[in-house]
Amino acid sequence: VMTAVMHKLLLSVVNENQETDLDALINKDYDNVNDPSLLRFLVDLRGADATQKQLRDDLITLLIAGHETTGSMLTWATWLLSQHPEAQAKMQKEIDDVLGGRSPTYEDMPRLEQVRLVITETLRLFPEPPILIRRALDADVLPKASNLDGSVQGNAVKIIKGSDFFLSVWNLHRSPLLWDKPDEFDPDRWRRPTPPELVEKYNAQRRAEGLPEWQGYVPDLKTLYPNEVHADYAFLPFGAGPRKCLGDQFALMESVVMLTKIFQRYSFELVGNHDPKVPNESDVGMMFGATIHTANGLNVRVKRRQA
Repeated sequence: VMTAVMHKLLLSVVNENQETDLDALINKDYDNVNDPSLLRFLVDLRGADATQKQLRDDLITLLIAGHETTGSMLTWATWLLSQHPEAQAKMQKEIDDVLGGRSPTYEDMPRLEQVRLVITETLRLFPEPPILIRRALDADVLPKASNLDGSVQGNAVKIIKGSDFFLSVWNLHRSPLLWDKPDEFDPDRWRRPTPPELVEKYNAQRRAEGLPEWQGYVPDLKTLYPNEVHADYAFLPFGAGPRKCLGDQFALMESVVMLTKIFQRYSFELVGNHDPKVPNESDVGMMFGATIHTANGLNVRVKRRQA
């Protein structure tokens, strides 16, 4: 049923004239078109070369996968902030200073830096999805694996063409080889580069094996959100490369707006026993699937903030 509905919607939009010039697309006034929708913009952005199946799959990704992952991320952000009242208060102060009680707008996004860093740190600790799947288009060889002490073990692994890879983003984001105090919730870590001693320890064995060196995380104030390039692919909340999640910027902006509006009005305190480093042993529990969910819901005490 969903596929049929999506197909019908796409036909009605694709059959209209499409913008082929990038400047025209950027400057187009979507408030004054017959269909000022996300679908209309997606079709224009994709252009005439995209198939209806590609457009349908993109739309499903944005409307369904995007909202489920955003909901899970906001749950874990609330769980983490509820255990770190100082981080919660710091973010709320920024919200108050920037907005002064009004709702956030697109123009406010660059100024809500602490909100963005809370979201980034939540995605590091609870990546959505926790696993990426990729298929080798050609035969290849993977280098030897590194132990937690930086030493190398085993032999290089030959990859057969057509092999499927399951990449654990959860383990990557919490690796002590790549992150300082990896299990700790620290939004301000994204303001600092990776400690030089951590980078050097990891690179010592890579040099010995003739492998390219890892640069560590390098803060870049030119972009709103840290991404896979800034962390030299140690941070993959949306994947990377040509198959990176289509809706990453949409999801991040949606998350900033929602987290801002929630914590602008309310403060949260956890109820029950919780350990921020061991969620699966806390009352909240944890379940892995396409996203990381709480197993037992999230019980919190909500307090309305004074206007």
